[in-house]
Amino acid sequence: MKIRKATGTAAASLAALLLLGSCGMVGGDGEGSSPDGGAPEEPQSTSGEGDSGAAAIDAEISSWDPCEVLGDAYNDLTESLRAFEVSGEFLSSPAGVGTPDDHAMCSNKVIWSEETEDNVGLAEGFVDISLVPKPSEEEASERYAELEADARDLYGEDFAENEVTGWDEGILFLGDYGVRDAFKVLVRDGSYLIVITLETGSDLVSGGSGNQADFTVEEARDHLIDTTLPGVQSAVSERLEEAGVSSGE
Repeated sequence: MKIRKATGTAAASLAALLLLGSCGMVGGDGEGSSPDGGAPEEPQSTSGEGDSGAAAIDAEISSWDPCEVLGDAYNDLTESLRAFEVSGEFLSSPAGVGTPDDHAMCSNKVIWSEETEDNVGLAEGFVDISLVPKPSEEEASERYAELEADARDLYGEDFAENEVTGWDEGILFLGDYGVRDAFKVLVRDGSYLIVITLETGSDLVSGGSGNQADFTVEEARDHLIDTTLPGVQSAVSERLEEAGVSSGE
């Protein structure tokens, strides 16, 4: 991953934290290694499936119950980052139903740490994994640009952004848009996008007092890029294959 932009008073520290250990990440500069010591596996893009294939992928993804497809990746993310509790029922919102209406969303509130006598209050956050299918790669790329711009507007001045390589397009944001430290990852895989929002309910960068999530910036970043994104892609590809829809791989 490469720093593309950092702004605001905490930007330098955010950028430095995002860069730490980045060469060992999937989609990095090719100098790192996977956890088992081998070469990191690059995601296999569905780019080049053609408009007819893209339209079929769009129709198929839009028909899914998102949490049926994304639930394993969601649970792995929250468990690996040692969430205290995933609270309440999952919101599984198919494309055309929720907001934004082109997102197929699987989301829930997450309590990252429990309240103790010494630390009053919970580290409450939110995790959302969404798919955004489009009927062509061109439309997917246009939507990617819109969501990237929306993310910058959301974060305002205090954030860092990094390129996520190995995808047709990819970017990771870290900053505070009023909910304490939050990650947002956006990648394009051919004619669909993967969007992940991870609100930590914590001050991971500044090391604030009180209850904090039990993971570091580096742990969250690495898991999102190395594990969650490939896991989502794999789940999508398997489901498309079951439906007889070519993903173009």
